Amino acid sequence: MVIGTADVEQVSAQVRALAAHDCSGLGEGELLDLTVAIAQLERLVGALGSRVAGEIMRLSDPAAPGGGFARRQGHGNASGLLSKVRGGSHSSANNQIDAGDAFTETDDDREDGDQPGQEEGLFGAAGSGEPDPDDNPAPKPTPTPKPKRCKYPRAAAAQLDGSLSTDAAGTIVRGLNSLADKIDASALADLEKRLVARAEGKSANEVAKMVARAVARADQAALEEREKKNHQERYLWWKQGSDGMTVIHGKLDAASAAPIIAVLEQMTTRDVRNQARPDATAADAAADGTGGVDTRTKGQMRADALYELARHALGCTGTDASGVRTTMVIRMNLEDLRSGVGIGSIDGIDQPVSITGLRRLAAEAGVIPEVLGRDGAVIELGRQQRLFSRYQRLGMIERDGGCARCHAPVEHCEAHHVIPWEHGGRSDLSNGVMLCTRCHHDVHAQGWDIEIKAEQVWFTPPRSQDPSRTPRLGGNAALELGPDLDTDQAPAGNREPALTS
Repeated sequence: MVIGTADVEQVSAQVRALAAHDCSGLGEGELLDLTVAIAQLERLVGALGSRVAGEIMRLSDPAAPGGGFARRQGHGNASGLLSKVRGGSHSSANNQIDAGDAFTETDDDREDGDQPGQEEGLFGAAGSGEPDPDDNPAPKPTPTPKPKRCKYPRAAAAQLDGSLSTDAAGTIVRGLNSLADKIDASALADLEKRLVARAEGKSANEVAKMVARAVARADQAALEEREKKNHQERYLWWKQGSDGMTVIHGKLDAASAAPIIAVLEQMTTRDVRNQARPDATAADAAADGTGGVDTRTKGQMRADALYELARHALGCTGTDASGVRTTMVIRMNLEDLRSGVGIGSIDGIDQPVSITGLRRLAAEAGVIPEVLGRDGAVIELGRQQRLFSRYQRLGMIERDGGCARCHAPVEHCEAHHVIPWEHGGRSDLSNGVMLCTRCHHDVHAQGWDIEIKAEQVWFTPPRSQDPSRTPRLGGNAALELGPDLDTDQAPAGNREPALTS
């Protein structure tokens, strides 16, 4: 069966009728259940949209007659057509096209017997419409056609069963495509399987971080080349307008942006906390001339922080007591540091950085190169002091990345005791966790449990949110494709769909 506009209109009419209903009287539990159900529906609609987007892209080959489908429709390319028709951005359209590429037909050359199933697919059933034996009682044998399969069958199947959003699927496919000619087919298939399995239940931003790390590890040469290219393309530009405002615009590579982001975020975090104090006034954070409560937005705070830094650089004194203590931390594995091959990370920067780039940064002032297992600093202080030491905090950041629960940047987080100090909790690394202010409040107010075992942080939700209280992995480990992942226990989204038309 081939899908048509009438089929979509039939479903649209039902959804339109549902959208007209009032939901203001629903309780919190009903609202949450409804939101989960709607999210599932949105992912399924996204699967349909991505599959159609992929087909439009295929038909829009510039070498095709008339410049391809999109050009014949009056658009420059497939993303231009999709963004216009769907009312979205070009980046959103490109992501739909990438997600749709998972369904691209390709010859099945696997030899492990892992053939696509013949179950009902999105556009119909494989093998349907067989001839009636009475019409041809003695059919001649016909050669068995070579089976077709999806380019990325697990990413395709996860979209079809609603477990993978279009945003996440597009990110995964882009990552796999970037490695397609650099690693062998079996390694690519294994990476796809692991990425899809770990993507379920994660936000698009978390999936993007996970894919970036996986791709960087699989192709470190490309990472270094990209870093060189980005460094060459860095720039800062400003223009003074007739209205008295100055517009600043720029692009920075990860290593150049890291210290700037670290300082601005720390200064902004300080001002946000001052702003939240009951007795806070504008004088506490910035002299805005009003003498009233500080009502600045975060964007305004960042602008003021940049101004404060410039004043300091011009020789202004008196900023020593600003309350900002910024240290940029870069992390790498000791073996990678010695060999010069590998990747590491910088606080506040989502993208992984090559060892070459980290070595260059490590020579800068104000930078702490944290090499795993590098020294014998005391990190177990027990009950001898209440506050975590600097090295303990660095250790927590290495393990948690930022907020261990929501992955907020390091600059937004503080080290907290899992078992509170006042309840006998020790100031040990095994009893500390990095949490942002919101997650710290939610953990206590909602009744979440935190457990640190095998150098990993696990969050157990309250029964009101998950009756089974299934622990959830947090911290950096939740964004890594570790060898401990049991791909045999991957979610249902890993079933391979029949590729039908």
